Amino acid sequence: MEEKIKKNENLEKDEYIEDIKPEEIFKYCENIKIGDIIEGKIIEISSEGIYVDIGSKTDGFIPIEEFTNRNILNSFKPRQIIKVALVKTDYNNVHILSYKKAKEKELKETLEKSFQNKTPIEGYIISRIDFGVIIDIGIDAILPYSEMTKELKNKFETKNFLEGSVVKVVIKEFKQKEGDLKIIVSNKLYEEIVKQQLKEKLLNHIKEGDEVIGEVKTLTNFGAFVEIDGVETLLHISDIAWYKLKNPSELLHSGDKIKVKVLKIDKETGKISVGLKQLFPNPWDEIEKKYKVGETLKGKILNITNFGIFVELEPGIEGLVHISEVTWNEKFPNLQKLFKLQQEIQVKLLNIDKSEKKISLSIKKVNKNPWEDLKNEFPVGSKNKGKITKIMPYGLFVLMKPGFEGLIHKENISWIRTINNLKEEFKIGEHIEYIVLDIIPEQERAILSIKHLFDNPFDKYRVDKITKCRIKKILKNMLIVTINGEVEGIIHKKEAITDEKDYAKDLKSLYRPGQDIEAVIIASDESLHKIELSVKKLEKVIQKQLINKFSNIEKPRLKDILSENTENE
Repeated sequence: MEEKIKKNENLEKDEYIEDIKPEEIFKYCENIKIGDIIEGKIIEISSEGIYVDIGSKTDGFIPIEEFTNRNILNSFKPRQIIKVALVKTDYNNVHILSYKKAKEKELKETLEKSFQNKTPIEGYIISRIDFGVIIDIGIDAILPYSEMTKELKNKFETKNFLEGSVVKVVIKEFKQKEGDLKIIVSNKLYEEIVKQQLKEKLLNHIKEGDEVIGEVKTLTNFGAFVEIDGVETLLHISDIAWYKLKNPSELLHSGDKIKVKVLKIDKETGKISVGLKQLFPNPWDEIEKKYKVGETLKGKILNITNFGIFVELEPGIEGLVHISEVTWNEKFPNLQKLFKLQQEIQVKLLNIDKSEKKISLSIKKVNKNPWEDLKNEFPVGSKNKGKITKIMPYGLFVLMKPGFEGLIHKENISWIRTINNLKEEFKIGEHIEYIVLDIIPEQERAILSIKHLFDNPFDKYRVDKITKCRIKKILKNMLIVTINGEVEGIIHKKEAITDEKDYAKDLKSLYRPGQDIEAVIIASDESLHKIELSVKKLEKVIQKQLINKFSNIEKPRLKDILSENTENE
């Protein structure tokens, strides 16, 4: 700077005056003051700053410190006309100027309005700083990385930073601090404002049901974001195709131009949902016309679970083969070992539920039902032996032949006993004899019985039947007896005492275990395995039976008596 000042002092007076036009001489009058905005011409650009001819006898100088965020050689050229503010006069033989203050004074009102109105403005990138970039919006402003869109930030992270690149922003902060203007701008806020404007415009002319063209912008695991006229809309994975997709990338790619149907517009949130599959017929609409229950079809395995196999009959139409419908021989086969994804198989259609969009299929029913052969092999009433495979609270499962089990329900084990705990009476692996009551092939069920190997004792012991029985046990209020050694019965105390004077006596004083007595059956309940008898009513029943017997004898008629007498004569 000192060298430049000396240079100015050594200039020959005549040479200096020759450069000035007569009409410009008035400018060299010293009528400027600190704070004035002056228009000047750049004389020289050096490493120390910029020398400016401001029409004064003394040149102006802008210190390099004012341009810490920019390359002045790129921003300014010799002979360029610029506006500056006078900061100091006659400092080391120069006037100290400020380009920044002149710009701030000139643009402050305009930029403040832009800040208040959130008006989008353009700026160009000057330089990079630790937490963002400096951009020129007329004056220097800071654009932090946190206020950049993801796309713009990625450009800087991938070192695609281009000095001079134009960026659109909105002023987010506008502060006057210690005489300097501090401005923070946001590219992110600008994009949000533009998107909101575009969304409002779109919402004004679009409606549900419209078919529009959009561009796939982003793919996620739950769908795709499709841009329509600059507005982001959601295409959910369930609305891409009528059949199930694992990922939208199976059909869509970023940048694809696709037609979609507007499904829902939320006016309050501004969210728009679109669909792709809705442009095509729903294959379930004609499902019952296309497929018939009982027919055999070809399909492709889409998924194998622990409860069954999902089979695709056509795109958008799939059914379930439940694990119980896979094989006749095993109830719970290992599906992962038997089948593989994309395998083509034959299935029989069992049921269509259009409202629930469910189809039931069977693999095993494609072939003949082996339970039909089992029914022929084990006819109803046949007696067989089998091994107990499972003991459940409700009955015993017995292996009839490899792959086929029958059930003996607990009610079909005994005529005369109620068995509460089957595991106390039977063991897995134990061989038992049974009789076949029924085999139902369509239900894959075999109904077996142990008790039907014997006659039903309740058919023999009906009410009013007189029978012999033996006292098995004497309790306080009843006798436990066995009837002909077959079934048990009970005689309550009031039915065991025949003489009223014995009512106060203990039953043990009147009867003894092992004693044979005669009694009449007064109640017989097969479902409860219960027979009640009475000694007290025995005499009345005998009398009743005798009366019935003799009352049924036909009385002789007078004609018959006379006829008999005549014959005897």
